[in-house]
Amino acid sequence: MTDSLKKVDRALLELVTGIWVFALVCQFVGILFPMDRLKYTIGLWAGIILALFSAVHMWRSLNKAFTRDEKGAVSIMAGGYILRYLLTGVVLILLYYTGIGYPLAGFLGVLGLKAGAYLQPVSHKFYNFVFHETDPVAEPLLETEEVSEDEE
Repeated sequence: MTDSLKKVDRALLELVTGIWVFALVCQFVGILFPMDRLKYTIGLWAGIILALFSAVHMWRSLNKAFTRDEKGAVSIMAGGYILRYLLTGVVLILLYYTGIGYPLAGFLGVLGLKAGAYLQPVSHKFYNFVFHETDPVAEPLLETEEVSEDEE
């Protein structure tokens, strides 16, 4: 299983892991409050699925943008940004008007993208442990290796 995980982009894997951890914590904590648990669960997981989609879409957009010139990269990133925000708005509005889930729980699920980013250092250490890897130790530059202002 670790071989298949190693094939996934490491940053995306760590972000998605953080989103899943956040989702499970929110699901467990949300069950403790007196409310319609089914609506909470539907709203939360609609938001979590949207956060997972957004993470993968952002990763793909960044990879496409790196292969383009500056104008092309800006248009790809702006288009992806607009698409993700429109999709988030549509899902939250659907949750509200259909009444099948709580829109605030959906918004909480979408915030899983932020939580995943904040949990990335923890998931990075976890995957270093799982893959038996270590991060390189930063070493100071020698005087001859420093870049002067003229060379820039």
